[in-house]
Amino acid sequence: MAFTEFKGLKTGTQKVVIERGPVRVFAQALGDNDPVYDGDDAPVPPTFPFVMSYWGSLGEGGAAGIPIEKLRGPGRAILHGEQAFEFFSWPKVGDVLEGTGEVTDVYEKEKSNGGKLEFYVTETSWKNAKTGEPVVNAIFTLAINVKAPKA
Repeated sequence: MAFTEFKGLKTGTQKVVIERGPVRVFAQALGDNDPVYDGDDAPVPPTFPFVMSYWGSLGEGGAAGIPIEKLRGPGRAILHGEQAFEFFSWPKVGDVLEGTGEVTDVYEKEKSNGGKLEFYVTETSWKNAKTGEPVVNAIFTLAINVKAPKA
């Protein structure tokens, strides 16, 4: 059964400094060699906010705040579900952002083989650390594929 008690769980607040090296490497990993990502004030690639909780963080929180150890176990496979971004302004190298995360939804769906899929939706709201202005909301869905019980 999905851990519905995770809904509303605050996953922490953190600061991240967007640095040129990680932006360039991230773009290259995507196969995007556009020189726009090489400059001292380069914009981030469109999906870069997904990794801000992992890469370059000066604090704790974000995806690390989900109690992932409770989601693991025999017959449970952790999968990347979907991700979405809502931009208010475009982050760029040199920006210092503060992100606050929360588990916004938890639900499950039955599979035809008797197993189920659990879904954990997190949203991290990133704001400019100096002005408090919203920059981007990063929405991520973590899916757990749960095998059917043995008959």
